[in-house]
Amino acid sequence: MKKFILLLLLAALVFGVWFWWRHRATPQPAPEPATTATVEVTPLALREIAQTVASFGLVTAAPSSERMAVATFDGVVRRVAVAPGTRVAAGDVLVELALTPDAQLALDSARSAADLAEKNRADTQQRYDLQLATRTELLTTQQAAQDAKLKVASLLARGAGGDGRVLAPVDGFVSKVDATTGAWVAAGTPLAAVTAGDGLEAQLGLEATDATRVAAGQKVTLTSATRPHTAATTTTVRTVGRVVDAVSGAIDARAPLPPGAPFLLGEHVRALIEVHREKALVAPRRALLPDGDREILFTVKDGKAVRHEVHAGVTAGDVVAVSGPDLQAGEPVVTLGNYELEDGMAVHVGPPAADGQTDNPSDAKAPQP
Repeated sequence: MKKFILLLLLAALVFGVWFWWRHRATPQPAPEPATTATVEVTPLALREIAQTVASFGLVTAAPSSERMAVATFDGVVRRVAVAPGTRVAAGDVLVELALTPDAQLALDSARSAADLAEKNRADTQQRYDLQLATRTELLTTQQAAQDAKLKVASLLARGAGGDGRVLAPVDGFVSKVDATTGAWVAAGTPLAAVTAGDGLEAQLGLEATDATRVAAGQKVTLTSATRPHTAATTTTVRTVGRVVDAVSGAIDARAPLPPGAPFLLGEHVRALIEVHREKALVAPRRALLPDGDREILFTVKDGKAVRHEVHAGVTAGDVVAVSGPDLQAGEPVVTLGNYELEDGMAVHVGPPAADGQTDNPSDAKAPQP
């Protein structure tokens, strides 16, 4: 029995020596170094952000400030003295007219009738003084003479028999010219329009889906569509139409230009209409990543990437309002290198990697065939 126990102990000793030698001779694999990602960050800012609607339009004369110069008698356009855009003062000549033959005949006939009526009145007055005419006859001739004088005075007051000059009614600029040299025009025909002072406005075209969000009083920023170095101008929406143009499909909106605005009559402009403004945490748009039906972003804390599920709100240009239960103003938000991050990954804040990695795989150029 003792011999058997000794054999077991000897076998166990041999096995133990073999097991120790085996594991001593096999080197353990070294642990892999932790991955560190190089990222760029931007502080999460708490500030106001505005949602805007973009539109295009044309600088036109405001209807409320436009004054029309019309022909006051039947005439022929002898000379057009202005063109659209011409600055004028009240009393400046816009158009010169001459009487048509028929209008001249009517004036001559009225003058002749007035002379004849006056002679008839004087004759009746003389006969009345001699008691050869009744008072009724005298009153009738006096009325006829007065009517004839009024007719001549009316024609003269409307410019017939004068120099034929049609004058600017107010200080401003000519917004439209309808007269053409040599054309025959009837009394009441529009000849030219003068916009008082700086009475310009932007006539904007809104998409039907945007028009419901635009209202009078909202802030508008206007820039020239053809002169990029022209300073932007701020104004407000005056009116928003409720009729869709049958040709363009747009809805009309108008915004008055302030005095001294650098735009020209007929100039094309771009408009950004502020339809909503709020104070929120704002991050660069590229900081947000899609994750199924959610959006996420990463912040950096103690050298580690922290994953946040966020709700994206108002977008303005390249920034977006974000909200989440654990976001705070001033936190460094990852804007470059975020596509390779995982929650808790070690990060190094610095310049982008030398291999030219972008923050969005779609920014990379496709290989050339």
